[in-house]
Amino acid sequence: MKYVLFRVDADKRLGMGHISRCLELAKQLHKLNVTPYFLIKNNESASKLIKESGFHHTIISKSANEKTELSVLMNLHHKIKFDCLFVDLKKTLSKEFFIKLNKICKTIVIDNTHRNSLNADLIIWPWVKEQYPTDTVLKYSNKILIGPNYMLLGTIKKNKKNKKRKESILISMGGSDKRGLTLKIIKSFKKTKQRFQIDIALGRFFSDSKKIVTTIKNDRRFTVIMNNDNLISLMPSYNVAILSFGITTFEAFFSGLPSLVISHSNENHNYAKKTAAYECMKYLGTYKMVNFGELPQATFSLMKDIDLCKKYSRNSRMLVDGKGSKRIAKRIVEIIN
Repeated sequence: MKYVLFRVDADKRLGMGHISRCLELAKQLHKLNVTPYFLIKNNESASKLIKESGFHHTIISKSANEKTELSVLMNLHHKIKFDCLFVDLKKTLSKEFFIKLNKICKTIVIDNTHRNSLNADLIIWPWVKEQYPTDTVLKYSNKILIGPNYMLLGTIKKNKKNKKRKESILISMGGSDKRGLTLKIIKSFKKTKQRFQIDIALGRFFSDSKKIVTTIKNDRRFTVIMNNDNLISLMPSYNVAILSFGITTFEAFFSGLPSLVISHSNENHNYAKKTAAYECMKYLGTYKMVNFGELPQATFSLMKDIDLCKKYSRNSRMLVDGKGSKRIAKRIVEIIN
C-alpha cells in the first residue's frame, strides 16, 4: 500500500484554506489507491474536518520546533512507511530537513518560494507565473510545476438548483478575517438604501460572528453563512463577490464569478497585482488602501457593467479549470511508483 503524508496546519492566522485544499488532493489520491495520512499541529477544527473526510491523522504540539517535527516524522515513517511527504506550510524549513527526509521518502512542497524548498523532489508554485523568478524556474524546470493549472481548490460539487439571484453579492474575507474587514464592509453597505442581497461567509476561525449578527439584525438584505466547506457550489448563484485574495479568489475564477478583491498583506498584494493583469477581477489594493465608504458604489457599478462582468468571467475561467488536484495527484503517483 502506498502512503502520502500531508504536513499542513490550520489556525486563526492561516485559516482553513491550506487544509481544505490538501483534503481535496487527498481525495483524488485515494481514488488512485494511495492512502493519505495527515500530520497537523493541535487544532480542534482541523482534526474534525480530517475525520469528517474519512482520513487518519496525528497531532503534534503547537510549540513543536523543526527538530521535534523531524523526530515525529521519523517515528511515523516506522509506523506507516509513507512514500511521500507533501508539505503545505508557510514557514521556512531548513535544507537539512529535506536532506534527512529525502533519504526515506519523496518530498513535495507547495506554495513556498523560499530557496530551501528547492531541495524537495517536486515544487508546486500555483499562482500566476509572472510572480516567480524566471532564472529559478528555468534552472529547476525539471521539478517545478508552475501556474494556476496546479492550483488546488476546495471541494468542487455542482449544484444544479443554484440559480443566479438578482442583485446578489457574496462576501468572504477568509477563514479568520484577522483584519476585521467583514464588519467594515457590512457597515458600509448598511448605510446605503439600495436594494441588494448579501450573503456573508464566515469561516471556522471567525471570532466576531456575534458582532456580525448584531450589526445585520433586522436588515433582511444580509444573510450569514457559517462554516460552509463547499463555497464553490454556491458561487454561480451570485452576481458579484467581494473577496480577500487567496484560494477563494481562484475558486471564484473557476466559477466565473466577477469579483472585487482586497489583499490583507503585502505579499498577497504583489500576487494580486500580477493576477489582476490577466483582467480577471477588479483589484482594490491592500486593506489599508481601500476606501470602504466607496465600496458599495464600486460593487453596484461592477454589477451593472454587464460587459465587464462577462470579460472577468471569461478570463477567469481561462485561468483556472479546477483540475489542479487531478494533475498533482497523477504526478505524485508517478513519483512514488
